[in-house]
Amino acid sequence: MVSIIYKNLEARRFGIANTPSNINNNSTLTSVSSDNNMLQIGFVFSSTYEPNIGVIRIEGDMKMEDDAETVTKVMNSWKESQHKNIPNEIAEKIHNRILSNCIVEASMLARDIDLPAPFPAPHIAMASKQSAAESNVDTQSYIR
Repeated sequence: MVSIIYKNLEARRFGIANTPSNINNNSTLTSVSSDNNMLQIGFVFSSTYEPNIGVIRIEGDMKMEDDAETVTKVMNSWKESQHKNIPNEIAEKIHNRILSNCIVEASMLARDIDLPAPFPAPHIAMASKQSAAESNVDTQSYIR
């Protein structure tokens, strides 16, 4: 069981994207605590547009239920690393969940202030049926 609550949403545009921009997405864990088998994780997600075009920042809390052994392992790692790290296999799940939730919210915020979406748009390549059949290779396009 996982739930995410946003505490702060910030979107700023500093300029206009006249050239292709580089967008860096990042999530950072700011706090980790536990209550029984529930991990409570504070986080910050950010999309930074370079060269200095804009920024989107989302702060939130995530609650994730897990078994007692995993919760203890996470809490021990968090304390031993002076509040910087948790085990990689758990961190991967947490960051992927944060990313998948926040990227949708960041996309809506980007639209509202006229910034490009914080992820690449899918590309569709139309191949003729004859050329696909001749190559005898499955195409990578979404539409066939």
